[in-house]
Amino acid sequence: MILITSKIFNHIYWYNLTMKSDLITRFIINNSSIRGNIIRIKNSLGELKKSLTIPEQLTSSFNEIITVCPMLAATLKFEGGLILQIQGKKSLKLIIAESDNDFKIRGTIKLSEHTNESFRDLIQDAIVALTVIHKDQKTPYQGIIEVGSGEIKAMIEHYLTQSMQIKSKVFFHQTKNESFGVLFQELPHENEEQKVITESLWNDIDLINSNALSDGPEQFLKNIFTQNDVQIFEEHAVQYECSCNQEKIYKTISLIQENEIYSSIKDDCIEMVCEYCHKKYTVTKEEIDIIFNKNQRLN
Repeated sequence: MILITSKIFNHIYWYNLTMKSDLITRFIINNSSIRGNIIRIKNSLGELKKSLTIPEQLTSSFNEIITVCPMLAATLKFEGGLILQIQGKKSLKLIIAESDNDFKIRGTIKLSEHTNESFRDLIQDAIVALTVIHKDQKTPYQGIIEVGSGEIKAMIEHYLTQSMQIKSKVFFHQTKNESFGVLFQELPHENEEQKVITESLWNDIDLINSNALSDGPEQFLKNIFTQNDVQIFEEHAVQYECSCNQEKIYKTISLIQENEIYSSIKDDCIEMVCEYCHKKYTVTKEEIDIIFNKNQRLN
């Protein structure tokens, strides 16, 4: 049986055009220690990729990286966010995906040259890191993710299970314009009965068909846990939003060598471009003078 939990909740119609197309939904399996979340993104993924050039053979893996970030952010119990970053040594130089706990996402990809190599080949010597940012703590936590086979699903499962000590399973499904994902996690058991139920359900999860994610969270979970009560919580919107602004551009300039900035001035200004959304920012020489002069302030 599916139990819907919400303050104001009408039946979820995953494809109802009057509702937002980008949603993440948390759930728990009652009488077990299994929790998780399901996500579908379409519009935000399209907006994010609008200014990016992604080789066709890398698109699927890039979509999975973007998709998994809000899934991981949904497990945070504090205000903050996380960054999944891949630094490659081949033509794939960088992939960054970010999500905060309000499920605002952004991401980018950088290549030094066009490549026909597969994603798995390109990241074999790469550094993959997950940075967790707590709003109330100055120093973020960063963990290194083992590349292994180069499959995003396997990397995330191994990291969560081995490094975070939370048994986890991740599944993805993609259509032409949409990306779906589901995360299952096994929490500590409260009693022996819960342990037995959880172990049985955990084995069933391996048999799921990820293509069924497009059926929506309610139907998808109902098909898997036919004999169990599934509690689905209120859905949350996922949206693309770049956090760049003029103040952050000023801060970036202040961290660069002064002579390097001044040597870049042309026509009494410099132009900087956000590496995520590619928005252009113009900073005048007068503003630069103020940035490097502690006795003055920018309005």
